[in-house]
Amino acid sequence: MKIIKTFFFLSLLFLLSKCSDNKVSNGLTQFENFDSISDFAPELWVEGNTFKGSFSDDYNTFYFFFFFAPEIEKFIPYKSCFVNGKWEEPKAMAYFNDENSYTYQIKVPKKNRLIFISNKKTKKDTTQNPNYNFWEIELSRNKYSKPKELGYESLIYNYNSQPCITKDGTLFFTSDLPDWSETFSYKMELKDEKYLEPELFEPVNNWRNIKDWTVYEFCMSPDEDYIIVSIQEKNKDGTSVDLYISYFNYGKWTFPKKLGNEINSNETENFPTITNDGKYLVFTRAFSELKIIPTKQIGKK
Repeated sequence: MKIIKTFFFLSLLFLLSKCSDNKVSNGLTQFENFDSISDFAPELWVEGNTFKGSFSDDYNTFYFFFFFAPEIEKFIPYKSCFVNGKWEEPKAMAYFNDENSYTYQIKVPKKNRLIFISNKKTKKDTTQNPNYNFWEIELSRNKYSKPKELGYESLIYNYNSQPCITKDGTLFFTSDLPDWSETFSYKMELKDEKYLEPELFEPVNNWRNIKDWTVYEFCMSPDEDYIIVSIQEKNKDGTSVDLYISYFNYGKWTFPKKLGNEINSNETENFPTITNDGKYLVFTRAFSELKIIPTKQIGKK
């Protein structure tokens, strides 16, 4: 792919305008009558460099990120527009600054806000090498606002990653201690247009205590009634990371159940995201391919 061969050396023009609207279809329309797993946006696949993304409200824009180049710990935020039945060549986001790294862009549902994670230095950070924290911008047709930090302070020295967002704007995410000794899951609620301090999300944290499991990232459904979580079984040779599902029933989260072989393979399945309308699960395989499946096919109750 041309964009990788050139290692993204900032030769891309920033995309300042809104993606073209398509009155007939959007980036998900072709999957409406599918009842099995399908490839999603192969135009955007890059071997070993394909990660989690999120959609605009009209599903005609896909926000994601790439490695700057192999062996370089820097990520660049991109977006692609769905035009004439295909996803266009990615363009770097206008707020990108080559002094920093940017990951995990998330569009806030029904609002002109985009949240992302970056190693930009927050006001209260006293370190020389900042870790990854939450930032946000306001979206408009002609320009983006200056990035501003979300305001929480309790986790600014952690490595924060893998966010997902619900219909009411609540963020769920993963946070690693600065020395990578422990991993925790959190939720961060939106109140009066501001995010509150993160709170531990114990269901996923409790699953991390299962000795035969390594629990990675998770994705909360838009209505907060089920979770897709990435888990690796440690007691089996050659076991890859697979996707599991847990339901919120009678005030409790059920024990995670491994999804079927139509989803899980011998490769790594991770980076799950559920579209804001709740209709589709999108995830990556082997960090190289994007897959999509209707949520009605994964046992979602």
